Amino acid sequence: MDVAVFVVDGVADFGFAALLETFNTANAVRSELADPPQPWRIRTVSFKADIRSGNGYTVPTIPLDELGDEFDLMIVPAVNVLAAEALVELVSAQASRPVLDRLIAARDRGVQLAGACTGTFFLAEAGVLDGSPATTSWWLGPAFRRRYPHVELDEGRTLCRGRGVITAGASLSHMDLALSVIAARSPALAERAMRYLAVGAGRPQREFIVPEIVARGDSMTAAFERWVRDHLTENFRISHAAKAIGVTERSLQRATHSELGMSPSEFVHDIRLERAMHLLRTTSLTVDAVAAKVGYLNAGTLRGLFRRRRGMSISEIRTTRISY
Repeated sequence: MDVAVFVVDGVADFGFAALLETFNTANAVRSELADPPQPWRIRTVSFKADIRSGNGYTVPTIPLDELGDEFDLMIVPAVNVLAAEALVELVSAQASRPVLDRLIAARDRGVQLAGACTGTFFLAEAGVLDGSPATTSWWLGPAFRRRYPHVELDEGRTLCRGRGVITAGASLSHMDLALSVIAARSPALAERAMRYLAVGAGRPQREFIVPEIVARGDSMTAAFERWVRDHLTENFRISHAAKAIGVTERSLQRATHSELGMSPSEFVHDIRLERAMHLLRTTSLTVDAVAAKVGYLNAGTLRGLFRRRRGMSISEIRTTRISY
């Protein structure tokens, strides 16, 4: 498989290196399989003969106009731009038009496309994600949803496959993206590469979302998030919260749905679960005590919500404490 990795000045070093290292590892261990797939040929392309990475390293590249059409997959890794406004300015600039056009042309020829982290904005700006399920870096979800309303965004997912396109979440998700491409050709090779890289199947990105950060982009959702956090131990109604911040319940529902892709009640659960996860991992409090501190009447409710919304049990959470 011929893979074109498109980079610009400021490409995120870690994500870019993770892509290259994963494919290189798979190529290196192919000989250990009885029936290996063909190797991956990786070419790094940009607008010019070289670029400067986010950390200032020079990366030699193939100019985009010299690439030709002989590639099976085009990947856009992250750029070292974390703020949504600056990122939108980058992908919508006239200087980015050639790569957007190339993405559209590649899609029309049936070439598979992929993007990870902030790189997903290039795909969305080109329109190749319209009507498709997709993910992106969790803190960029609200900005992505506002600018690209025709994309079926779920920033809680680490990896998302649409028709002819793959998107991945933040930083480490570049590795998940590369492994998913390898697994589509050879599950055995992907499994072997995972062992050499000492990585496992990626956990959902939703586990890492910080609610107060994703709520910052909209004053109403931000006010709601702050009120909920101040009343976390209370068993309140959404109507009471809406009245307290001076809006109608219907207005609050519209705001959280358009900004966060969820209802106010779902957002309250996410705020409570984020706090509960912190307490479970950093204290020795009983599950009942943790449940009470985040506004649930009993441990059973907390256990059920972790299962439904995080796909994890309490014991799994407690065994994934930060240990370094």
